[in-house]
Amino acid sequence: MNIEMIGCIYFRSLRRNQSLWRIATQVRYTEARPMDRSHIEKISKALADGTRLKIFQAISASKCISCGEIVSMRGVTPATVSHHLKILNEAGLIACRREGQFVYSQAVPETIEAYTRALTRISSGKKTSRRRVLSHVIKCALATVCSQFLPSVVRASLFSQSTVPKASPNNSAPPQLALTLDDPRLSLGLALKWPEANNRILKAISERDIRAALFVCGMRVDEADGIKLLSAWDQGGHLICSHSYSHKFYGEQTSYADFAADFLKNEKVIAPYRNCTALFRYPFLKEGDTADKRDRFRALLKERSYRVGHVTIDASDWYVSQRFVDRLAKQPNAPIAPYRDYLIAHLLDRAAFYRQLALDVLGRDIPHTLLMHFNPLNAFVLPEVLKAFETAGWQWIDASLAFEDPIFRSRPQTLPAGESLVWALAKETRRFEDRLRYPGEDDVYEKPKMDALGL
Repeated sequence: MNIEMIGCIYFRSLRRNQSLWRIATQVRYTEARPMDRSHIEKISKALADGTRLKIFQAISASKCISCGEIVSMRGVTPATVSHHLKILNEAGLIACRREGQFVYSQAVPETIEAYTRALTRISSGKKTSRRRVLSHVIKCALATVCSQFLPSVVRASLFSQSTVPKASPNNSAPPQLALTLDDPRLSLGLALKWPEANNRILKAISERDIRAALFVCGMRVDEADGIKLLSAWDQGGHLICSHSYSHKFYGEQTSYADFAADFLKNEKVIAPYRNCTALFRYPFLKEGDTADKRDRFRALLKERSYRVGHVTIDASDWYVSQRFVDRLAKQPNAPIAPYRDYLIAHLLDRAAFYRQLALDVLGRDIPHTLLMHFNPLNAFVLPEVLKAFETAGWQWIDASLAFEDPIFRSRPQTLPAGESLVWALAKETRRFEDRLRYPGEDDVYEKPKMDALGL
């Protein structure tokens, strides 16, 4: 095993008058030359700081990450990031490189491998039963922590099967999922009145003791009753987020100026609420048809301290509900069960697809965000939907927790930009073309299936 780091660079500040340090070091580990005690102490101190561990975890979860992305993490400031990166670099935990104006960091898994071997040696004595217990505890802890950073081959060589967490998707920990809903509205047609729909949806979520994220399109709630609707979500502790004011498609027909103005208009709608959260979801999940429009709006989001409220599991629940409402208009006593069953099967199928795609692209499970809508069908069947996911092995978590994962700070460089975050990351690699369709999800995929079933 060899490690060599030459000319590593770390960032001092992201503000004006940026400066860089260049550190030339060489570190090599072999079986004949184990990690010395001073280096063990240096790594232990580097990872003992909570913020630094968080930064290292974010770097390890990505192939490489820019300083700008690190600074955007909660609790990390431009004034401190250089200090943390310097310590991680000096400990040999990360390596940095410069590309143009940007500096990127990536993890050095060989250092963690050598570190775990060194700690295992320290804890492997057999003098007392207490020491044997301590050795087992350390090994288990190392297996759990280092499984986030080490390749599977390295994990297998370091730990016995009793201590190594199984690789996803067979991990004993269930995949995690957060509920996000788009487009709360006061007009639901003849199928249901908004107060009943609101109560039903909120009741289903509260029974699971989770907090969702509600993405608000201002024009649909911009009146007195809209305040009542949103206040109920706010009082329930759910995130109140932005989905633009007019739900414009950010494509060829919408200029950057018009889209930006519409986004800013919606801030006034969501600002009064205690749980107003600076997350923005693009209408139709479309993030711009040109690089200029994509990047200009991303810059505006950053300027306004917003992040993208990415969807990882995209679906067409809106279309299934539309078909259900259309049937009710013709047949008021139409049974709901066939539409409920189709919706659940559709959502579970899409969840399985995007989870596997994420595992293949990223090499790990991520907390997923499911896209659903404030509509009549979901109001009637959401309890069954939530239960079906649990039965399928998913664990519901708060949306705020899901959005903390570093993956949600990704900025895929795809065109046209948008779709599910997992879809976009897969598209960016150019390795999954045979599994991706465009658009990712739409009514055209579900129409023939529902037609065949008479729904």
